[in-house]
Amino acid sequence: MSELLTAVPIPALIIIAVVVVVSVIYMGYSYLKDKTLEQIRGDVYQLVLKAEHMYQESSTGKQKMKWVVSQARKLLPGWLQAIITDEVLQKVIQVWFDEIKDLLDDGKVNGSQK
Repeated sequence: MSELLTAVPIPALIIIAVVVVVSVIYMGYSYLKDKTLEQIRGDVYQLVLKAEHMYQESSTGKQKMKWVVSQARKLLPGWLQAIITDEVLQKVIQVWFDEIKDLLDDGKVNGSQK
């Protein structure tokens, strides 16, 4: 592998890296153009509600989150599924879920649930 890297000129590697980064940014922009962040968040909220109804026991929080993450992953385009890990997706969903709880306690997103 190191022989391959030394055989390829540095400018060519830089060009390839730039093309990859620009392609990922373009694909991300295209996905978000077709579906706004609010629509994506709404889809995830629906998954959270569905999980709440499917798993009614109080000790199933981790199971609910795992199910929501797996279902949310299916909503992403294939190329984005390859980039975003389950851990990152879970962190994003947890932030959104915390915002929901904060909103529901007093009608405002003001950090009162922390």
